[in-house]
Amino acid sequence: MATFYIYLFLVSLSLTKSCDVFVGMSCTCYESIDIRCTMSKIAPLTLMSSSVSLTKKFDSIDLKFDSDENMELDKNYFMILNELLPTVSNDPLTITLRFQDFRSFHAKSSSFSQLYHGITSPQKRLIVELHPVKAKSITFDRNSFDNLHIHELSIFADSLTSPFESIFNNANITHLNIEGAIVTHDPLLLKDYTGNIQSLKITRMIDIINSEEFPPFPVKSYTIEAHKMRTLDALSFINYKQLTGLNIIQPDVSITPKILNGLENIPTLKSMSFDAERIADGALKHVKHIETLILGTYTKMLDTESLNSLKSLKQLDVRYVQFSTLQANTSCSLADYINRRRMMGLTVYLPNENPYCDCILVFLNNMVDDGSQLIKCQSANNDRCLFSSCSIVSEYFTRKQKEDIEDQQKLNTPSVITPAQSLPIVRPFVPPLIDLNDNDSPYYPDENIFQQEEQTTTTTIINPIDINIYDDEDVMTKSTNIISTTKLLVFNPDESENQFSTPVMKRIHPDPKKNQSSKYLVLSWIPFAIIAACLFLSLIIAMISYVIYHKQRTASFKLVPQAAPIV
Repeated sequence: MATFYIYLFLVSLSLTKSCDVFVGMSCTCYESIDIRCTMSKIAPLTLMSSSVSLTKKFDSIDLKFDSDENMELDKNYFMILNELLPTVSNDPLTITLRFQDFRSFHAKSSSFSQLYHGITSPQKRLIVELHPVKAKSITFDRNSFDNLHIHELSIFADSLTSPFESIFNNANITHLNIEGAIVTHDPLLLKDYTGNIQSLKITRMIDIINSEEFPPFPVKSYTIEAHKMRTLDALSFINYKQLTGLNIIQPDVSITPKILNGLENIPTLKSMSFDAERIADGALKHVKHIETLILGTYTKMLDTESLNSLKSLKQLDVRYVQFSTLQANTSCSLADYINRRRMMGLTVYLPNENPYCDCILVFLNNMVDDGSQLIKCQSANNDRCLFSSCSIVSEYFTRKQKEDIEDQQKLNTPSVITPAQSLPIVRPFVPPLIDLNDNDSPYYPDENIFQQEEQTTTTTIINPIDINIYDDEDVMTKSTNIISTTKLLVFNPDESENQFSTPVMKRIHPDPKKNQSSKYLVLSWIPFAIIAACLFLSLIIAMISYVIYHKQRTASFKLVPQAAPIV
C-alpha cells in the first residue's frame, strides 16, 4: 500500500510543476493545460519576459488574490489574460477570479471589459468569488462588465450594493448566476440600460419570497431559487412577464396548497423545483401548467393525485431522489406515473447510480433508460423484487422471469423437422417384371400399351408437442410411403402380327428409366415356405418318437435288490 501511495505522489509531481507567468505571483502549471496563481496583494498584472505563455496556452486560468487591504480594480485590469488563452479552441474556456479576506472591494468602470476579446470557443465562462471580512463592502461602478461577451458569468458575494441596471449595462451575457448577493433594482435606469442578459438566476437564503426581495430585472428569463423559505407571496409576482422558474430548496415548512396559492396566475412559469420533505395533497394543482418538475434529495412524501394533474409536464427530473427513503407508497405511485406518462412523451431523468439495487429504481431504469441496472442487480435482487410491495414492480419481474424461462427452454429444445421440412419421399427400387404365364402372347407391342400408375402416400408426422423437450435423443419425422402401381396392358390382336417380324421375343420387360439393372429377377417365396414347413414337421415327429421310446424303455427296467456284503 505504501508503494501505491508513493507511486501516486510521483505521478502528481510529474503532472504539476512550478512556472513563472506573472510578476509577483506564484503559479503552478498542470499538464491538463490549467494554471493557478496566487497574489498577496493587488498589483497590475504583468507577464514575465520568459513567460510560458509564449509557447503554451491554457484552457483554465485560476487567480487568487488574498489580502486584508482594500482592493481596487482599474479599467481593463484583466485584459492581459487573453494572451494566455488560445485564439481558437474547441474546448470550453474558464477564468476564475477569487478575492478573499479583503476589507473593501471596488471595481471601476470597465474593470472586466475586453475579457475573451478576439477568442473563439464554444463556451466562455467567468467566475468571480468575493469573500470580504465584513458585509456590504463590495462596490461595482457603472458598466463594470462593459463590452463583455461571454456565455456564462457566475458571481458569489453577499451583496453588490449597486443596482443591477448599472453593473451590467452594455454587457452581453447568455447566463448570469448571482448567488448569495442582495441585488437592487432601479427603474429610473431602465431608459439608458443597453445590457443583453438572456437568463438570470438569483439564489438566496431568505424567509419570504416576494417581489421586494426579487425585483423584476430587465432579462428575458428569470429564475428564483430560495433556501430555507417560510412564506411565498405568489400574488406579488402576478405582473412578472419574465419569471420562468421557481426553485424551493429545503424549506422550513411543508409544501401545501396554501404556500403555492396564486402561482396559477403566472402563465410564464414553466419550471418548478422542490427539495422538500413533504409535498401535501393538492399542492401541485396550483402549478399544473408547468412543463418541468425537479425533485431533490430531501423529498420523502409526494401527493401522486396532484402529480397526475400536471397535464403539461414534459420533463421530470428525479436524479437526486433517494428512492429507498421515500415514505408510504410514494415510490410506487411515482413509478406508476413515470411508466404511464413515458409512453405519452414524458422525458425522465433517473439517478445514475443504484448502489442498493432498489427494485423500483431497477424497474424504472429498464423502462426508461438503458436497462443496465437490471443486468447488474438481477442475480442479487431478483427474488426480492418478485415479492415487492409495489404491484407494478412485482408483476413486471414475475413476467420477466417467465419470459426468461421460456427463452431458456427454447434454447435447450433440440431442432425438430417441421412438416414443411419433412424428409423427401424415396421411391423403392422396382425390379423388372417377369411374365411366367406360358399362355400369353410372345409379342409385346409398345405402341398399344397404356400405363396408369396410382400412388398413394401416407405420411405420419410426430407432433413436436408430444415429444419430451428434455429428451436428448434427436427427434425425427417418420414417413411411410405406400406405393401401389397398376399396369394395364391392352393389345390389338389384328395389329400384333404386323408390328413385329420376329416370332420369338423375350418375356422380360426391362424399364431402363426406372431400373438400374435388368439382371435381377423376382422369385416366388412359396417353395421356400413349403420346404421350411416340412423341415419343421419332421423335427416335431422326431421329438415325439424319441419321447415314446424313452418311456417304454424306462417302464421295462426293474430295480434288483442288492445283497448284503460278505464280511
